[in-house]
Amino acid sequence: MHTAHQRKGTTMAKIASVAMEVVCDTEANLKKFEKYICEAADQGVDLIVFPEMSLQGLPCGLLGIESQKAFILHELGEQVPSGPSVQRLINLAKEKDIYVVWSMIEQDEVRFDVMYNTAVLIGPEGYIGKYRKVHQALAERLYFYPGNGDYPVFDTRIGKVGLSICFDKAYPEVARILAIKGAEIIASPNAWRVTERTEEDPDFRLGNIFAYARAMENMVFFVEATHAGPFRMGHSRIIGPNPIQICATTGYDEGMAVAEVNIQEEILKARLAAMAGSDLLKDRKPGTYSLLTEMTPYTLNYGMPHDGTIE
Repeated sequence: MHTAHQRKGTTMAKIASVAMEVVCDTEANLKKFEKYICEAADQGVDLIVFPEMSLQGLPCGLLGIESQKAFILHELGEQVPSGPSVQRLINLAKEKDIYVVWSMIEQDEVRFDVMYNTAVLIGPEGYIGKYRKVHQALAERLYFYPGNGDYPVFDTRIGKVGLSICFDKAYPEVARILAIKGAEIIASPNAWRVTERTEEDPDFRLGNIFAYARAMENMVFFVEATHAGPFRMGHSRIIGPNPIQICATTGYDEGMAVAEVNIQEEILKARLAAMAGSDLLKDRKPGTYSLLTEMTPYTLNYGMPHDGTIE
């Protein structure tokens, strides 16, 4: 059994982020999960993160609604944590003494017709918790129900872990809430599509900006894992809490990035020394941000009149 190394109240830990080619075949994806989990455990990894919807695959696409693909989603969905694939991964996490995060198609416990895009956290102690994606891109909202915005943070032996999924990183409020709740690591299963498959591609650069910003503005670790292969994504990575700090990354091809980091020490360095000692959490002025929770012309579909005015 390996454990995170304790030193002077800080935690040394190994984190892995997987760039993985995913197919619409749960068993095939599970076998690949198991391969990477075993490889990571052999390297002493404490936490491994897999891409968005990597358990069952991405059958629906994001550009339009297709009835047949909607049926496929419902056929592939599992409940969390009672689903057979989830239970299989829980048993492996216990055996290998490792924390695992991934995103999957979750079937609601009560309503058979309701599906979620859900991130799951398991570990040596078994099932730990889940998060249902709130911000849905393109046609995703036509297939899945959004989560309720609980933005959970979970205690682990390497620190506090918050969960978000892909498009959530475009909304700074998500990572900020997780940080305020004490998250030291934000694990983000991702499926951020790029167009040209080069670092000059605007979509790739935008995804980069969001990922770096969420780590920097909250001075936490941001770990995102994304797809390799035909979905034209790539660059699973571990970003540190200091400005423009990259700890490890993959390319566009399938692979695993691994970094050994001192989680609390790096966060302390960021909050006490980086940016001229400006702690971006401590120096916030929450009393001036009330407009963020008020109804405005930009909060469509949530009680707004059709003409865009505010009653």
